[in-house]
Amino acid sequence: MPTTTVRLTAVSETTPITRRASYGPSSPEVGSRGANTRTKIVDVSLDLFGRVGFFNTSVDAIAKEADISRATLYQYFPGKDEIFLELLDVCGRALFRVARRIGPLGPTKVGFDNLNWWLGEWSWVFDRYSTMFVQWTSVAMADTSVRPQIDSFMSGYTRMVTARLEQSELHGIEPRVAAMAMIAIVHRMNLFLATDRTYGRDTQAVVDSLSVYLQLLLFPDTPSSVLNSIPLETPPENPVINVPPLPSIAGLSMDDRTANLSKRAVNTVRTLVDAGAKQFQLKGYHRTSVDDIVEEAGLARGTFYKYFSEKQDLLVTVSIEGIRHALEHAERLSKIDLTDPDTTELRAWISSFTGFMTRFSGSIGAWTEKTTDNDIVTQLGICGQAAMDSAMVADLVTRKRDYHFDPVIAAIIFRSLVTRVPQAAQELSPPLSEDEIADLVIDCVGRGFFSHLT
Repeated sequence: MPTTTVRLTAVSETTPITRRASYGPSSPEVGSRGANTRTKIVDVSLDLFGRVGFFNTSVDAIAKEADISRATLYQYFPGKDEIFLELLDVCGRALFRVARRIGPLGPTKVGFDNLNWWLGEWSWVFDRYSTMFVQWTSVAMADTSVRPQIDSFMSGYTRMVTARLEQSELHGIEPRVAAMAMIAIVHRMNLFLATDRTYGRDTQAVVDSLSVYLQLLLFPDTPSSVLNSIPLETPPENPVINVPPLPSIAGLSMDDRTANLSKRAVNTVRTLVDAGAKQFQLKGYHRTSVDDIVEEAGLARGTFYKYFSEKQDLLVTVSIEGIRHALEHAERLSKIDLTDPDTTELRAWISSFTGFMTRFSGSIGAWTEKTTDNDIVTQLGICGQAAMDSAMVADLVTRKRDYHFDPVIAAIIFRSLVTRVPQAAQELSPPLSEDEIADLVIDCVGRGFFSHLT
């Protein structure tokens, strides 16, 4: 069996000590008992990732849950990253199998049926492997050792979908860009379903409405008879998304914390808040330490604890800043005519909102991925999301269409569009420019929501 050389400084600087490499999934040296142990490790890890999250799961916890020693676990996997990648490979291969079976797409009933079938199968795969897809999103946002493999998978999947779209005679949108946008929106919509963020709409309702949206995004000239060939559920006559009140945040905001401080102290707190937001963005909330924050801020640990009791205390302040920006963007969105040929105002909103999402992605992720149990952070996130969705519903219901339309699901699609597509566009090779991203989002709004008005 192959060996791995490990240098242990405490023992010797010159004598290498060898440790047996971990058994791979198809290793001939693993018998039936070993295969069962390996499967148990993978199954236990999947359960732990679902219950406490990837970042909160340790090798010790996996070994304990599997009723084996750490040494035994290391015979099969070098660490939890490799377990995660094996699970990712399983669900990734399932997605590839579905993508390979997509039938011809186009502005016809057959093309629409094929798209609807694909989205239904995609949701089935997502539901079956929901734990991994939810954790995949969390891990992909942070700078981790497994992120390159995630990026590599997404690149391959995008190429496969692009190849299918290149055969579909798209007009007005580049196939690779359309593929990226489709994948980003569909993945995010399934994530919203898995994390109970669709206002009670079930998978079938979401898949059918998403099918109509993507059909129009790809083929805006699709006849209404084709769009109405899917029996969509009739939405409530007056759909309303209730925006919950903000929780009590007295004494926790930046302004409240610095009300009686000197100008120098105010600047110090500002520096800490900015540093925290940046580190949460780069590493994710869970992986960010107080040391990371003070290093980013150029301050001492003692200075941090002078103003904040712990990392979560700082997260609350960052989240309060985030909700204020979210509510401002929701208010601005409610005043924009999304059908106006002059897109100057919408373009400015997209640019501003993308900047907001970049700055506060870490604190937003802390509640969407449930890496914090702070009730204030959770309530702030729910309020901001509802405010944005409510503003979009109010705009969508003012227009009539010649097909069945659920404004609430449409608002959720818009949420997936503006929160994920700009980021995904920057991950393309080569990436889209800021102007190209704005053009794409505007096209996605116009083609998908407003191309069949009556």
